[in-house]
Formats: sequence, C-alpha cells, structure tokens
Amino acid sequence: MGYIVGLNRDRDFYQVPLALAEAGELTRFVTDYYEGKGISLPTLGHRKIEGISPSQVQESYRAFLAQMPYEVKRRIDRSTDFPTLFVERQLGKTIAQVARKHPQEDLLLYSGAAYWAFKEAASSVKKTLFVYQVAPEYLTQLINGIDELHDAGNWQQEAEALDPRMMEHHLKEAALADNFLCASTITKNSLISEGLDAQKIHVAPYGVPDIALNRVGEESSRCKFLFAGQGIARKGLHLLLEAWRQAKLTNSELTVVTSRTDPAILEFASGVENVNFVGRQEHDELLQTMARHDTFVMPSLVEGFGLVYGEALAAGCRIIGTENTGVYDMDLPAEVGTVVEAGRVQPLVDALQMHEQTYSPQRPYYEQVKAEAERLSWASFRSKIRQGVGLEG
Repeated sequence: MGYIVGLNRDRDFYQVPLALAEAGELTRFVTDYYEGKGISLPTLGHRKIEGISPSQVQESYRAFLAQMPYEVKRRIDRSTDFPTLFVERQLGKTIAQVARKHPQEDLLLYSGAAYWAFKEAASSVKKTLFVYQVAPEYLTQLINGIDELHDAGNWQQEAEALDPRMMEHHLKEAALADNFLCASTITKNSLISEGLDAQKIHVAPYGVPDIALNRVGEESSRCKFLFAGQGIARKGLHLLLEAWRQAKLTNSELTVVTSRTDPAILEFASGVENVNFVGRQEHDELLQTMARHDTFVMPSLVEGFGLVYGEALAAGCRIIGTENTGVYDMDLPAEVGTVVEAGRVQPLVDALQMHEQTYSPQRPYYEQVKAEAERLSWASFRSKIRQGVGLEG
C-alpha cells in the first residue's frame, strides 16, 4: 500500500510527493511535466527534485498541452491567466486513469484536480485533499469585508469572484475527501467555515529554502523595504502605498517588484515618494534583490500561505505580513517578523515606522533571521505532511 499524489506544475517545489517518497510510500506521482521522464524542455529543466525518480512519475499530456498556448502567451504578457478549471480537469482525468490501475492505493491530491479520481475511488481508499488556497467564497467575502480601501479604486477582481464555478467545484471536491491538508491557519479557517470537521484538517506550514546567501549585502544608511508579488489588491499593495504615504519615513525607500500590476494601483501610487517600481525579475535575480533589502513587506488581504515570505527570510530579510497569511503560522519573534491586522492602513503605518526606527546598517538581527530560516525548514514541512496522513506520530 502507498499513495498516488497528483498536482499541476512544480507547485510547492514537489515537497508533498517528496515527503511520501522519503517514507517509501509514493507509488505514483502524477503531474503535467517532469524533467527526465520524456521529452526534455530546457525552459522546464527545473521541474524535478532529488528523491523522486522519473520512473515514479506519470505525466499528464492532457494538462501539459492544455497549458502550452497560455504559457507561450505569458512569455509576452504576464497578465495572461491559465484556464484553471479546464487544465485541472485534464490533470484530474489522468490521475483517475492512474488510480484505476492502482485501485488499492490511497490518494493525496491537490485541490482542483482531485475530484475526478475521488469520485471513482473505492470506499476503502483514503482520500486526502491538499487545499493550497483559501476556499473561494471565504476568500472573496474576506477581501470585500476587511479592506478599508475597497472603494478607493476600481481594483481588479480575483478569479474566484469572477467565476462562481470555482466555488461549486471546490465544494463537490471537498465533499468527497476524507481528510484535508493545508499550509496555513487561514486556509483551515476557510474550510471550517464550510462546516468541515476541524479534526480532519491538518495544518503543515510551508518550509523555508536552504540559506542561499550567507552575506548581508552592502551596508546602507537607509532602511530598504521590498514588496515582491503580483501588484493587485489581494496582495495589499494599495494598502502598502497608502501606509507608506502616511508613515512619512525619513530614512527609508521602498522597491516594488511585480510580475504584473493593476493599472488602478499604478494610478493610486502617483505622487508617493521614495518608491521604485521595477518589473518582473527571474527567481535568482529576485533572491539577490531580497539580500540587498532589510525588510520584506507584503500585507496581503489573504494568502493560502505566501511562499515568498520564506524566500525573503532565507535571503536575510525581516518580514512584515498580515494575520491572514503564512507569516502568522511562521511564529517569528518580534525582532524578525511583524504580524499586522489585514486590510487596515494604520497598523501597517506603525509597522513601517517601527522597522525604520529599529534599523541598523550592521543589521545585528541578521543572525536571528538566519536561525529562524533554519528552524522553518522544508524537512519540517515534509514531516508534518507525513503526520497529517498518519505516517508519523
């Protein structure tokens, strides 16, 4: 007996299937593309991980081909979105085919693609759903309910608000699951709001990458803040800009790295001083950018977790995040991480001012940042995944 794991793309860096592979419990891993399995594509050479052999992988040509036209378009226009439900259906059908060949194996499947295998599985098979994003209805209600700048601009809406089918699909999928895994308390709360049993929901906070940069970067007399992510309302960029305007910091600057930015937020940013907008950066370049900054700040209204927080910590940054993100579950000491109320400007103003006041060019807290990054390892996450499915005590 073992597990079939299914997920699209290289979400979470394959840490969930790796957690089962380390325990000798990974029967098959189903994904859209895995380097070394079939045709090799140089641009996707990162789609692999030590510990999962290509022989354990079943690729979904359906899902891969469904994404290709959009992947090409995204190289030109980063605002291009994949047709999520269509792609997940293609992956789900492949997972169902694999499950039929291994009818005794338990299922640990990511939300979106799980439905098709779950509905065919025998009652004796354990069906675990990994929910990586906050449930759609909870997400949209939360965004609309807590954002005090909700009416300050015509912000772009989330896909969950624009497509009610996402909620319908989620509810059907969740109804078939026996147990649930998620990466954050806010995601767990969203599932509880639907009436699901809290005892069946296990939280495994995401890990932090290995320390890649052991130097602080050049000393600077100014406190450098960094935002990196999509420039949209859900990420709280509009709130950050307003807080920055009100904070009137005298010895700080803010860099905003975005893959795409809501035009309404760009307009909202007009006149805000000491803010530098830059375009999308490749992953390695972004890590170098993080290493040159003191504080990473992304005051999201809601996140399933926010892997970028861990990457920033690993690069040596102090962190400012909200209670509705994975920063809450990271449980960082006050010298390293600041958790603020989501959707409000004044708590963010206070956090920005505090980080400027406590800034030192020598960054004496850097060693503590590194220690926290080492504590919050991916190995710890994988152990919690095994606990969640009953493979570890």
